[in-house]
Order: sequence, then C-alpha cells, then structure tokens
Amino acid sequence: MVERYRRQKKKSKLLGNHQKCWLWGRHAVLETLRAGRWPVLELYVNELLPTADLDFAFDWAAHSDRDERVELIRTTPERLTQLCHSQEHQGFLAKMGSFPWDDVDELLNAAHSGSLFAILDGLQDPHNFGAVIRSAHVLGVDALFVPSQGQVEVSVQVARSSAGAVNHLPIAQADDLLTLATQLQSRGVRLFGASQKAARPLFECDLTGPTAFVVGNEGTGIQPELLATCDELVTIPQFGVVESLNAAVSAGILFYEAQRQRSSRHT
Repeated sequence: MVERYRRQKKKSKLLGNHQKCWLWGRHAVLETLRAGRWPVLELYVNELLPTADLDFAFDWAAHSDRDERVELIRTTPERLTQLCHSQEHQGFLAKMGSFPWDDVDELLNAAHSGSLFAILDGLQDPHNFGAVIRSAHVLGVDALFVPSQGQVEVSVQVARSSAGAVNHLPIAQADDLLTLATQLQSRGVRLFGASQKAARPLFECDLTGPTAFVVGNEGTGIQPELLATCDELVTIPQFGVVESLNAAVSAGILFYEAQRQRSSRHT
C-alpha cells in the first residue's frame, strides 16, 4: 500500500538523472530535511517506521516553507529498496533537486582576519570529496571552493560520505581557480599548497591569519599554474612506506593544524 501526501508547487530540476537523484539513510535524509537548504522534491518513508519518525516526516511536509513541489509517500520497505537499489535506506528515501551552490563573490566579500578556506583542485572521488566536506565542517572551515569543470559534483554519494555536513558548509564553484586565488590574496588571504615535494613542514607555518589551503587532485596533485600562485608550499611529515596520504586525510590534517594554532594563540 502506498499513501501520498502532496503540496503542489513549482517543478525543480533533479539532481542528475532518475537513478542518481536518490538520497537514502535515516541520518542523511533527516539532516537534509532539518537543514532546509537542499531542495527535496519527494520524500518516501517506510510505513512501518516508529511513530515519532512518521510524525516528523508528516510535519515537515505540511509546514516546511519551500518553493518546490513536495510529495510525501508512505510505502513499503521493499519499494524503497527497489527505488534506491540498496537495503541500507533505514526507512528514509528522498528525491533530491539540484544542489544549491553558494556564490563565490559573497563568500569572498565575507573574508575576515580569521577566515579559513579550502580550494579543491579537481577531486574525482565522491567519497574523498564527502570526507573533505565532513572534516571542513567539523574543523571550522568557512567555505570550500571547487572548480566548475573537472571536479566531482555534489552527489548523493558525496552527501552520504559527508555525514550530512554538506548541508551546513558553504561550497562554491569557481570558473577559474587561478582568478579565485588572486582574489583571495587581494583580500589578505595567504594560500598554502599541500605538496609532497615541499621543503617546509606544515607545523612550522603560521596559520593563524586568514588562510586558504589548496588540495590537489588525487592522481596529479595541484595544477602547476595554481601551485606557482601559492604563497607557500607545505608538506605533512610522513613516517611510513606508503607514498602519500589521500586528499581527504591530508585536508583533515591541514584544517586541524590551523585550528590548533588558533586555539593555542587564545590560551
């Protein structure tokens, strides 16, 4: 049996094609609903969910103030599995609209003496991207910038890997990362490029001022032109035999060290 509860509003563009627009999992979906940032076009819930979860879903569909058409569908667990091709939906499935990217100029204009930014130079792995978003949110990064071409989009895989953090961190697409870099520098933000070949360890750098970390592609690193634009190149000391850390782990260490220095300065 399927029960439908509709509010008719204007149609919104899907996140990718029909197979790629589904976000599932109790935490991921509920975090998205609570944040109210990313358009949800349809919400499917397991008819056997606890009363508290069903009440929340009904209340959200009835009272949430959005412009998009919202449809709440109460159905069977089997139907949810059929739609998202996964048994890990935990009773919640959402059809997502396009991701709401933030505006580059607005984020640049909000830069201040304590700003902490990250520029991702063409990450390709959605799990890597999601993990960077999660670390950035947890460790107080003000915004992420990514290129509009050559970078994995914010997808449901990215959203799930971010554990819902994608709903709380400003993320903007820049047409040209070199232009973005000079714009940040003109606002007093120092760019630190993460590179295995750098001579100076991260922990020797002063990261207490306005800072932007540049994290490169998983395979090729930071593009040479952007690398040359950085104010300083830094390396994360390593002690094992594996060649390098992946982009997400490296980014987390960069963010943590910046916040460690800032916290120490105020104690």
